Amino acid sequence: MNSHTTTSKFIHWTFTILYAYGIFKQVDDLEQLEDASLLNFEILFAVAFLAVVLIRYFYMKGTPTLLGAHDEMRKGHLLIAKTVHRLVYFSLIMLPTTGLLIAALISFDIPGMRIAIALHELSASLSYIVIAIHIGASLYSRLKGEGIWNAMVPIWKEKGRVNSDLLSKLEILEEKTYDKIEEIFSLK
Repeated sequence: MNSHTTTSKFIHWTFTILYAYGIFKQVDDLEQLEDASLLNFEILFAVAFLAVVLIRYFYMKGTPTLLGAHDEMRKGHLLIAKTVHRLVYFSLIMLPTTGLLIAALISFDIPGMRIAIALHELSASLSYIVIAIHIGASLYSRLKGEGIWNAMVPIWKEKGRVNSDLLSKLEILEEKTYDKIEEIFSLK
């Protein structure tokens, strides 16, 4: 199998759209949640988002990391990719979960809001960081012509490696990084 299934692509891009929507429509002030209809919408959105993320996680659990690669990937590369993917899932599960916690604290007037908000903000910040890393790595892989981009992204198909001195220098640094990771974690 050199590409993700239509279902996995659909789920991936669905939660990408939901994530982007969640960022742009986010609540600016907790007082906004005093409006019961907005609070109920936020709860419904969080449950739907969490469901899509969990469906994607369990659907993709058995799928090889870096599917579509033309060549066998280094173990250090796989370790980094799996770690980033797990952190993406963790942050995307924690984001709606902590949002639901905030909704529960508001609904039942229970103390602990500062901790819940801190966890929610931490989850959001982590999601921004790991998703940026994921997107950056995807673009880098596309430039290298590894085939991974074409396995998930339906547009802007890669047509092979881009020849660039900068890319060549980055690949040398990348290989040294994998050497070090494989040495530290005894992955060879």
